[in-house]
Amino acid sequence: MDTFDPHTKSKALRRFKPTRRRAGMFCVVTSFFDAALLLIAFNLVLSPLVLQPGINIRLPQTTSFSGGARFDSMILSIPRGGGYYFNDKRIDLNRLASELKKTVQERPDAPLIIEADESVPWGQIVAAWDVAVEAGVGEISHATEIAALEEVEP
Repeated sequence: MDTFDPHTKSKALRRFKPTRRRAGMFCVVTSFFDAALLLIAFNLVLSPLVLQPGINIRLPQTTSFSGGARFDSMILSIPRGGGYYFNDKRIDLNRLASELKKTVQERPDAPLIIEADESVPWGQIVAAWDVAVEAGVGEISHATEIAALEEVEP
């Protein structure tokens, strides 16, 4: 027969309860947060150094500025090497007419901005201008670069 132990029940009820909890998920979330902040800082520092692909155009300079480009403008770029780029896609003059007609049907009020390098022959610019007029473009502008004004000392 078992001997009677009056403390058996109280021993079962007593359990060790630690006063401090383990860190658990807090450490994992903190390390992921630190890594995310490090990646964001890395991207912010290096993003201005990344070269954007594009078309090199040296616009003619002017001292009189008559306005600016609207947000929904169509852009036709003519680089010095020849060829045409409509909305950053290389295109020939024959296909340019159909692309302009299609875009004018979608957005009839959108102006066309012609960006031409200052060494491009004027005849090439006028040919693109004629195609745009025949396609039904209502407003055509030529992009220029504002010349830096010299400071006058008092």
